[in-house]
Amino acid sequence: MVTASAYLAAALIVIATLLALKGRVEPRVLRALLGYFFIASLSAGLDPATVKAAALATSDPARVDSIDVRAALAASVLKGLAASPFLALVWRFADPAINLATLGWTPGLCVAGFVATDLRVLFDLRGRHATAIWVKQGGLAAGLALTAALAWLRVPLAAGVAVSTLARLAFVAVAASVVLRPMATRAHAATTVFVSRVNALLVDRRWPALAGASLVAAISGSSDRVFGLRFLSAEAWAGYYLLYEVFSKFWFIPYLLSPILFARRLADGPDGMFPRVAWRLTSAAGVEFLSVVVAAIVLARYWPPVGLHLVLGLPTVGFAGAVVINSFTQLRIAELQAAGAARRVLLAMGLSAGVSAALFYNAARGFGAVGLLIAWLLKALFEFAAITAAARWPRRLAPQAMIRLIEPP
Repeated sequence: MVTASAYLAAALIVIATLLALKGRVEPRVLRALLGYFFIASLSAGLDPATVKAAALATSDPARVDSIDVRAALAASVLKGLAASPFLALVWRFADPAINLATLGWTPGLCVAGFVATDLRVLFDLRGRHATAIWVKQGGLAAGLALTAALAWLRVPLAAGVAVSTLARLAFVAVAASVVLRPMATRAHAATTVFVSRVNALLVDRRWPALAGASLVAAISGSSDRVFGLRFLSAEAWAGYYLLYEVFSKFWFIPYLLSPILFARRLADGPDGMFPRVAWRLTSAAGVEFLSVVVAAIVLARYWPPVGLHLVLGLPTVGFAGAVVINSFTQLRIAELQAAGAARRVLLAMGLSAGVSAALFYNAARGFGAVGLLIAWLLKALFEFAAITAAARWPRRLAPQAMIRLIEPP
């Protein structure tokens, strides 16, 4: 319950924001605020993979003492700064009305998200999984809540984003100090040695495949909201975003299990018990989730939810099914990455991202919010099939040129 509360807080904030601000602010202001929520969540979901790559590089990945935490976090900051212009372009494309004062805080969003992600991996490797969730999701949820509260007080969005971004940066700085405190008695490396260690982490050939899979997954899984924010009306966008936030909270299960699965796979090898437990737990939860959705749709015929402007029916059931299928995909990705198959995952995810972008673009432009729900099911099925096939590509399906491309050196 402790870890679940941190993850579910973000969804509750979005729902509370919609209910509190609907009618209090103009639809365009609410649309812009939800656009910020999307970008903040997207930047927090990207994985710089600095610590994962360092763990894979150690002779005993279960031990994190050999990882230079200061250098790893410094590398994550540099990666966040490097990624920020691209995320700013995505934000501007999705919401052309966003002002430059708000857009200028994109680097801060990226740095806060990247550092929090690597800190989560560190805590997971140390077995502190509840702390890992709070560091990763707690800071994001608090930042969204602060921005929403300032919007309710009619503070301009740019000022609200500035305050919440600075607060998130302070939060990850405190969390980093918790990790670094046990190292306080150790002698600090000289500046030249520290720089060389940061550079070694940046040129490590392991992290681009891991981070690339995270980036491609973000493109694949967020293009629905990019095109939805771009093409849907403010009212339709708010309704779709609310439904997405409610249903996607099922991903708390793979969100919690995948990092643990990665860590246990490194420590126990392919014969550990945890992967089977993770798959069975997700399957059981998926059946319950689909049952609740169907029951809610039947209930909605007699008592329509207030403020939900989507047609509840088969498209909604399809979206729920897509959420469950995507959960299995996330577990499979964690297994393959821990087994050293990160490049195969990247190749499969890249293929899926191209298909997903085409699906969501045409769905948003031609069929609106309902089209996006249907497109999600098609995307989830294709992506799961691609990841499943990726495990066999090197020897059975891929030509020799592809083998040389996707196999680790």
